[in-house]
Amino acid sequence: MKKLLVILMTIFSLAAVASGKSHDVFGTMYYARTGDHTASGDRIVPTKVKSGEHRWVALSLDLYRAGYRFGDTIIVTSETNPYVNGYWVVKDKMAGRKKIDFLVHRSDARKFRNGRVTIRKADDSDLMEVKSGELIVKNDD
Repeated sequence: MKKLLVILMTIFSLAAVASGKSHDVFGTMYYARTGDHTASGDRIVPTKVKSGEHRWVALSLDLYRAGYRFGDTIIVTSETNPYVNGYWVVKDKMAGRKKIDFLVHRSDARKFRNGRVTIRKADDSDLMEVKSGELIVKNDD
């Protein structure tokens, strides 16, 4: 019975993420350090973090159970922290519940404010494309 309940909860969670449901989470930051790797196996390059080429996040484990996966592109919105608004790619995991951790360069730390953000998976209706592994926002024109 317990296994059935877990399976049903997982199915409902995956359906919620797939339907574009947003999640309110608490956002924090972590620094890019040369030679570090994310849980997905990607090497962190601080210069690419600084240039915005790597806009990576770590999500708490409960969000993975809700259907988020490595490589997913998410859209982040925050009224109190405009620095994080936009597209980010899920590359790492973290402890806790309902949390997101933004990979930032040390020089950008003052732009960041811990606080509530809303996340959702990007889908085909969102104006973006990927070229050579990099996320590019399309123009409305």
